Amino acid sequence: MSNLLEIRELNITLVENQRPIVKNVSFNVGKGRILGIIGESGSGKTLTSKAIMRLLNEKIFTVKGQVEFRGNNLLQMSEREIEGVMGKDISMIMQNPMTAFDPMMKIGKQIIETVKAHLPLSKKQAYDMGVQQLKKMNLNRVSEIMNSYPHTLSGGMLQRIMIAIALLLEPRIIIADEATTALDVSTQSIILDEFKKIQDKGISLIVVTHDFGVIAKVANDVIVMKDGEIIEDGTVHEIFYNPKTEYTKELLKARLLADEVSYA
Repeated sequence: MSNLLEIRELNITLVENQRPIVKNVSFNVGKGRILGIIGESGSGKTLTSKAIMRLLNEKIFTVKGQVEFRGNNLLQMSEREIEGVMGKDISMIMQNPMTAFDPMMKIGKQIIETVKAHLPLSKKQAYDMGVQQLKKMNLNRVSEIMNSYPHTLSGGMLQRIMIAIALLLEPRIIIADEATTALDVSTQSIILDEFKKIQDKGISLIVVTHDFGVIAKVANDVIVMKDGEIIEDGTVHEIFYNPKTEYTKELLKARLLADEVSYA
């Protein structure tokens, strides 16, 4: 299995007091695989994903290590070089769909600007491209959606629109940061089905979550994070049926208890 992304000795510290918050994190993302990163709030999983995307404020965080993609260390690229990678080769589905969009701009315009930033297309071509991608997400009234402001749409619909935008440029990797958090069960199921369809296209995913139920449904490989460190990793089968740390066992137990309550 070839690796599409290789993370080596990733360290994130706070500039203010040099306190380490992500420590010596290393992992691979295989081509066409779904990697689940799981841990409680504060475990460092979201900071890790944002560091990969170069989204951390340099005035607040210092990021060191290797983030190797196609032979290049993303952490050492210039701003101009990184703009050519992010969005086109590596896309991200943000944690909160209600705040991920510009509230003052209609969905159609946001899609057009995303496409035109990376491809030499006219506004009409970019618009048509967006319409077709939204239809692939099984969304109805696509023309109406394109002409809508984000606050007029539901969270589940915005999440599917974000997935559509992430897929527009046919990236090699998509990072989904808590993409199913705060969604109802039926909408969550739709989103997870979309993740599997994305994988079927040969695209790799990093699914960041605190929910082992999400991991069970979509992941091939898993890393478990606690206090900014990876404490366990393996295939989804190994983690579920032969967890090695007490922390992982407690996370799994909490998921089982949650399932029991939901069916009670």
